[in-house]
Order: sequence, then C-alpha cells, then structure tokens
Amino acid sequence: MKKVLIAFFSHSGKTEQMAEYIAEGVRIKGQQASVEDISEIKTSADFEGYDGYIFGSPTFSLDVPAPMKAFLTLFAKSNLEGKLAGSFGSYSHEVSYQPGE
Repeated sequence: MKKVLIAFFSHSGKTEQMAEYIAEGVRIKGQQASVEDISEIKTSADFEGYDGYIFGSPTFSLDVPAPMKAFLTLFAKSNLEGKLAGSFGSYSHEVSYQPGE
C-alpha cells in the first residue's frame, strides 16, 4: 500500500477542506493518506516514509503565501528525486457582474 502526504497551508479553512477531500479520494483508491498542516512539518526527515506528495495552498494577490514558499524550499532540499508529487490551489474573487444587469 502506497502512502501519500497531503500537506497544506490554509488561512480560512477552505484549502484544508480541499486537502481532506483529496485524502478521501486517495483512500478510496486503496492507499494511505496523511493530511498535515505545513506548520507541523519542521525538517526534511518529516518527508520520509511517503511514496507521494500533494501540496495545497491558497493564492493571495496572484502569489503563493510566504509560509508555503518556505515549506516548498524545505521540500526541495529533502532529496526526494523520483518521488511523485502534485499540487492544488484555492482562491476566491468577487464577482462584479450581477445577473439581470
């Protein structure tokens, strides 16, 4: 059985909810999924023991938030070449168009 780390940064809770939905899909496919807030991952050793990685982050002002950038730097230094990885993002925007206008 493969083990997947789903790590996320969430400001409002929406990205965390998306991470949980993704974990559910991983589990339905018969794999193990561990959902972690990126604040819980402190060292390269925290990436060990996983076969794949999925990272989630909101977008603020068309950019990735600083905590996620720092997390991705740590991941890049973890020497996990050849491992599968993916990502997802969340955002919101206000709609200026109102039906009937």
